[in-house]
Formats: sequence, structure tokens, C-alpha cells
Amino acid sequence: MPDFTWNNLQRTAYRLWPGVALALIIAAAAHRLIAEWVPVSSLLVAIILGIALRTLGWVPDWAETGLKWSAKFPLRLGIVLLGLQLAVGDVLGLGAEVIVIVLVTVVVTFFGMRLLGPLMRADKTTTALLATGTSICGASAVAAAASVLDRGDGRDAQGRHIESATATALAVVTLYGTVAMLVLPVLVPMLSLGEREAGVWIGASVHEVGQVVAAGGLVGATALSVATMVKLARVLLLAPAVVTLRLGESRGQAKGQQGLAGGKRPPLLPWFVVGFLAAVALNSLWPPEPGAADFIAQVTTMLLTVAMVGIGAAVNLKDLRRTGGPALALGAAGSLIAGGVALLGVWLLL
Repeated sequence: MPDFTWNNLQRTAYRLWPGVALALIIAAAAHRLIAEWVPVSSLLVAIILGIALRTLGWVPDWAETGLKWSAKFPLRLGIVLLGLQLAVGDVLGLGAEVIVIVLVTVVVTFFGMRLLGPLMRADKTTTALLATGTSICGASAVAAAASVLDRGDGRDAQGRHIESATATALAVVTLYGTVAMLVLPVLVPMLSLGEREAGVWIGASVHEVGQVVAAGGLVGATALSVATMVKLARVLLLAPAVVTLRLGESRGQAKGQQGLAGGKRPPLLPWFVVGFLAAVALNSLWPPEPGAADFIAQVTTMLLTVAMVGIGAAVNLKDLRRTGGPALALGAAGSLIAGGVALLGVWLLL
């Protein structure tokens, strides 16, 4: 049983606060940077800053514990709050054709990458992380998947440290999401797509919510609105994707791969996924006022940005050079699959 005595809570807070404070400062800087100077996701900026700290050897010993905590709890709480931006009615309002495009694109990308992973010599965990991030919602989906693939001691089912695979997947998903953000708006007039069609294509193809907003805005107001809603429909599929990964891990453990010492296994449905679904249900029934919704969105972004700092701070680029090749190839293939399937759906159904 966890020790929740006052003295223990004080000791835990004392160990955590320096690293958490550092993550908050860096996240705030990343958020200001995205808001004022650089037209890219604050999550991307936070990851890069975290990676730079670790690679350059600038992570102080006193910050290690807090940074590790920052990579977990703020992320999971941010995913829960992300559900408050989703309403089932809004998703259904997209129309059956758009919902079919989203579902088919996500399913084909997710399982297609899982099949391609071994062919491209990507390890099982990296493949699962890339498949989830590419098909659903980029960095936050990668980190959510890492949470359920972690058997409880910072290692995957094969006993390898999960931080390296997570860092690789984050870097790859962020890279190709940024490329898609820049390339798809340029291709829209070449493909003679209207703004609604372009919005569906962008929302179903580009990885991060922020990247979708940027790409849709480059096309037009209608494209921006449609792309954002389509993207949020994809985010709604995060829960079934995470459950699919957990079921796969449970089957692997049942065949002889044990999780935690003593046979303890993580729950089939992690608490943050339950919270995410509850938040979607709550927002569908009792949506908040516009001012409150904007505040929740800002808090969600900040929590996810803090988590990206912690995750990035676990990455050493020198170590990634040994494992980056297969992941880069798989990420490129997955991005092409997502874009191609979504575009085909737009041509056939819209």
C-alpha cells in the first residue's frame, strides 16, 4: 500500500519540486515561444528543449526525479482534460462519410504500421508507439501508449528501458507531422480540393492537433474549422487504440512474459483512459461555457507541454543514432499511408 502519511508526502514533494519547477519554467518558455515567435507546436518546442538539456549534459542531478514525474502525471491528467474538448454530437455531425474516412484511415495506418514494423527492423515497442502516434494524435498519443506499454518499472514487456523507444517515436512523429503540416497545404490546389475536402484530408492525415490547426489555417477558414473537428474525431479513438495495446501486452504476458515482480500487472484500462472517456461523456452532456472551455484548453496544453519537457529530458541524441534508422523509415511509411488513405477516401466519398 502507498504511504500517504504527511511526513512521506513532504519528503516526496521535496524530491519532486526542483525538477517539476524546471519543467514548468521550460514549458512556459516553450509556450511563449510558440505564441510569439515560432509557428510550430509548443509540444515540439518543449520536446526539443528537453532533448537538448539531456544531450548537452545540462540536466542537474537535483532535477532528475522531478523530471521523470513530470513525464507521467501531467501527461495523464492532460489526456483526461483533452476529453473536455470533445463531444460525441460534434463528431457525429461531421457526417457518415467523414466518420468512415477517419475510421478507415486510423485503422489502416495503425495496423499497417504494426505489420510493416518487423519488415523495417523496428523493434516491437517502437513500432507500437509510432503506430499509435501516427494514426491518432502525435506526441500525446505516443506518450499515452508508452504509459500502457510500461510494465510498471520503466521497462517494456521485453525488459528494455522504454524511454529510448519513446524518445525515438516522439522525434519521428514530430518530424513527419511538421513535414505534413507544411506540405499538405501546398498540395491542396494541385489536387483541386475544395476547402471542406482539404480540411478533411488535413484533419485525417496530420499528426498533432496544433499542426492540424496550422495547416488548415494556411488553406482557409472553412478548412481550419473542418480539419480541427476531424482531428478531434481522431483523438476520440485514442482510448480504443490504448486498450488494443494493453490487450496485446496482456496476451504476451499470459504466454510467459511477466510484468512486475510478483506477477502484478497494470490494469487493462488505465485510469487516465477511463478519465478521458468520462470527460468526453461529461462534455457531451454538459459542455462548459466558452470562457471556461478556453481556460481548460490552455491548462491542457500546458500540462502536455510540461510532460513533453520531461519526456524529452530522457532523450540523448547520441544514443538515438543507433536506433533511429528503422524508426525513420517506418514513420515515413506510416505518414504516407495516413495521407494516401485519407486522400483516397476524400476522392471516393466527398
